[in-house]
Amino acid sequence: MTDIEMVEFRSRVDLWMFWVVWGACLLLVGCCFLVFFDKSSGNVVNGLTLLTTVMIGPFLLWGLYGTKYRITDTQLLVHHGALRSKIYLDDITSVEPICSAQTSPALSRDRFLIRYQKYATLMVSPDERGDFLQEMAARAPHLVWQDGGLVKNS
Repeated sequence: MTDIEMVEFRSRVDLWMFWVVWGACLLLVGCCFLVFFDKSSGNVVNGLTLLTTVMIGPFLLWGLYGTKYRITDTQLLVHHGALRSKIYLDDITSVEPICSAQTSPALSRDRFLIRYQKYATLMVSPDERGDFLQEMAARAPHLVWQDGGLVKNS
C-alpha cells in the first residue's frame, strides 16, 4: 500500500448537535433581521450584525458537514471545518470507546478516545464505528483488540 491510499469516515451526528448548530444559525439570521428592521440601529450596527452572521453561520455549518476522519497507511487525518489534526499511527497507544460531550472534532457523544504520543488525546465519532476500528487495526499492527477498542501491544 502507498501513503495515498486512504479510507474516509464521516462523523456521526447526534440529533441534539444537529439542532444546536442549526438553531444557532437560525438565531443569527433572526437577530440580523431584527437589527435591520429596527429603525433606531445605525449603519455600523447593521454592518457588524451582517458581518457576524455571514462569518459565524457558515463556519458552524462547515463544522457540522465538514467533519471527517481519514486513515492513510501512516496517519489519521482529522478534518473539522477549518481545523485540521494529523496523528501518526505509530504514535497511537489506544483507541477506546467512550461517551462524552466534551469539546472535540466529534459530533456525537458516542466517541473513541485516541491516546497518542505521551499525553496527547483526541476524540472522534466515526459513523461506521466498527469499520473505523477494523481499519485502524489493519493499518496499525502494534494495536491489538481489547475491551471493544485497541491498545498498544506491550
